[in-house]
Amino acid sequence: MNLTRFGDMLQTQPVLTGLQEHGGAVGLVCLENFSEAAGLLHGTDAVFAFPGAGLLADLDCAWPRALGRLQSWRDQVRGSRNYAAVLNLTPTQGARLLARIVTPPDCPERIFGFGLDDHGFGVYGNTWAAFLQMSSTHRGCSPFNLVDVMLRSSGLPITSRPLALNPPDGDVLREVSDLLRAKAPSRCAGYVAFQLGASEPRRQWPEANFARLGRMLWEKMGLCPVLLGAQVEHGLAESYTRQAATPYINLVGRTSLLQLAGVLCHCRCLVTNDTGTMHLAAGLNRPVVAIFLATAQPWDTGPFREGCLCLEPDLACHPCSFGQQCAHQEACRWTIRAEDVYALLTQQFMPEDTMGSVTTSISYGSRIWLTCRDEQNFLDLKALSGQESTFRTQWMRIQRHYYRQFLDQTPEITIPAFAFHLPEMVSRDIATSLEHSQALLLLLGSQADVLAHAPLDKVKQKFLAYWERLLAHWRDDPFFSVLGRLWMVESQECGQNLADIRALTKRYARWISAWRAMFAIRS
Repeated sequence: MNLTRFGDMLQTQPVLTGLQEHGGAVGLVCLENFSEAAGLLHGTDAVFAFPGAGLLADLDCAWPRALGRLQSWRDQVRGSRNYAAVLNLTPTQGARLLARIVTPPDCPERIFGFGLDDHGFGVYGNTWAAFLQMSSTHRGCSPFNLVDVMLRSSGLPITSRPLALNPPDGDVLREVSDLLRAKAPSRCAGYVAFQLGASEPRRQWPEANFARLGRMLWEKMGLCPVLLGAQVEHGLAESYTRQAATPYINLVGRTSLLQLAGVLCHCRCLVTNDTGTMHLAAGLNRPVVAIFLATAQPWDTGPFREGCLCLEPDLACHPCSFGQQCAHQEACRWTIRAEDVYALLTQQFMPEDTMGSVTTSISYGSRIWLTCRDEQNFLDLKALSGQESTFRTQWMRIQRHYYRQFLDQTPEITIPAFAFHLPEMVSRDIATSLEHSQALLLLLGSQADVLAHAPLDKVKQKFLAYWERLLAHWRDDPFFSVLGRLWMVESQECGQNLADIRALTKRYARWISAWRAMFAIRS
């Protein structure tokens, strides 16, 4: 089950492939408006389109009819095949409830990923699933690509397979080819797709920059920009039109999702904001230049394909937190220059015989990354603009090393072999936080041991007091805030079993101890 956005649904492809390789049939539950595009996914034996909009409309006027529609849809899913389990990759309360509805009532234990217990409280299939939800609430704290996290949340191994989607069928490709040829200007040597929109305006590269990039592509290479987007993004296309000095093709709001895929198949590459179109292009093996602004960052939502270019503003405030008002007049939107995107695009993706001479120098006002794989086959980023030694990159690498082992529950946590150099003050703050965390965990563990032998009210109160102090410490810590959320979820899940709490406390203590050992060695 994936009931989120278009791009998120496409990114479940590696999960579908992994499940299919385990044998048996795999069905997909997705939103009704994405059911046609689900044909781009392979490895599914059935697609069940959830009529969410229709159900909401019925609830407004006739709730019994809505209930009847829901029951009919549930019976369709249950009656299609005897599915052994439900894997829910949508953490919302509604999706968790829906997972229980489609699961036979005598088998609630067959729900994996995100589920509900008998009392309506959220449960998680494993620690990776809890991390997936906790990290999504705090920007900048997940060092892993979403696809890799979904794979591990599903209990599947990380492999080197890319996000490989089915291309649209021949009829769609011919239809799109005819459409592009009919609209193409004379002397057109090919197409470059532009995705102008994003989930919110502050995450959109300005249309003026797209127009400037389009002019350079046309004048220097004869490549015609093709504007893409949904119907609600007509205003962005109109803004581009007002500022364009060279030809373009406007397909904003004029393609279905399958036709959108067809257009991308005919384009040399895609220049895009962080969007579902970006994931679609990556899945179709098209070159991607992706721009990440405001809350968007390539570490977790970048294209799941090796060899893609990701740019983000080289500003101390990037990425910003969700719901945070910008104090810099959205300066990040204007930091990345069209000239830099052109130079990178031509150097990385264009054949030499079409490039001519690229004389534009790259200003490095941006953090420029190339997607790649690390030694464990997780998607990684290679720094192309000298930011590997910065604190942010170093901290991401350290988190990737430790969180991967912790979430996989590796018995022995290793110290990273790679060299790193954090600022002295930051390093001291992190070491102090780890020392305090370890002390609280030891106190909590000792109280749990006492409680196991003497379940007295005073001992319980002391135990809860240390639990709350530990939670507050991590929750307020800028380096370990996601750990606080993770601790709260995991400790509450095993709160009815003291033995599980003691084991969990020891696991966290071992992990924190390994972090401290790293700082002790490097100090």
